[in-house]
Amino acid sequence: MSNIAKVFVVLNLVIAVAFLIFAMNIWTAQTKWQKMFELEKKAHIENLAKAQKEQLLLAKEAVVEAQNIEQLKEMNLALRIDRNEKRDRLLQARAEIAQQKNALDFAQAKGEEYERDIRRCLEHLDKLKGVLIKQQQAVIVERENAVRARNAKSEMEEELNTYKQTNFALNKEKRRIEEELDMQFARISRLLERGVPLDLLLNEDPSAMQPYISDGRVLAVSPDVQLVMLSLGSQQGVKPGFQLTVSRGDQYIGRVQVQKVYPDMCSARIIPAMINKRGFQFEVNDEAISR
Repeated sequence: MSNIAKVFVVLNLVIAVAFLIFAMNIWTAQTKWQKMFELEKKAHIENLAKAQKEQLLLAKEAVVEAQNIEQLKEMNLALRIDRNEKRDRLLQARAEIAQQKNALDFAQAKGEEYERDIRRCLEHLDKLKGVLIKQQQAVIVERENAVRARNAKSEMEEELNTYKQTNFALNKEKRRIEEELDMQFARISRLLERGVPLDLLLNEDPSAMQPYISDGRVLAVSPDVQLVMLSLGSQQGVKPGFQLTVSRGDQYIGRVQVQKVYPDMCSARIIPAMINKRGFQFEVNDEAISR
């Protein structure tokens, strides 16, 4: 074999080996990149599933939060409505109390004015009696003095006429005052017939100095021991000795005085002198108010 053929064979062998090495490198690189792609794809799928799970949880939490917000809005609206209603009732109750107090003050002032008028009339009558006595003494003196009898008689007749006119005017004023007193007496009698205690009409309410507390209800009644249980306690500011008015609608029932106080209720004794004169009995669910 010639040298050229040997060289050619060797050259072919080297080229074949180089091609084999290049082919191996290409196959190895493709396999490595494929494995890396599979690993990245698997990690991406796991991250995507985790993100979708977290997104689903966030969506559920957002729905729950939205529901909670709606519930809070509804509760806030209900609380505002309840607060406005209580404020309106409080203002109405205060206006009624002020109106009743003004009426009682006016009646009391009018009664005092009548008493002063009566005293003035009585004082005037006493003065007239003194004048009459003096006139009688003058008549006796005039009888003893015949010379001045006619003049004294004329003067006394004039004074008597004046007295009659004054007496007529006083009787007329007296009748007017008696009519006013009869009208006031009839008004007070109607209030007493409705069961309102006389102490309230005379503005002698011992609960006037105690602080205002919210209204309550009668929970239980023990008529044999004259006790009631009320839905008011220390949480509402109730203290022993407080007096409360029990009513049913617009009908006055009576008054009670607190004896024992618990956190959310209290026991109170019925005040016999302050019970409705028409015979109404204390019942469960009757209103208990401090005003």
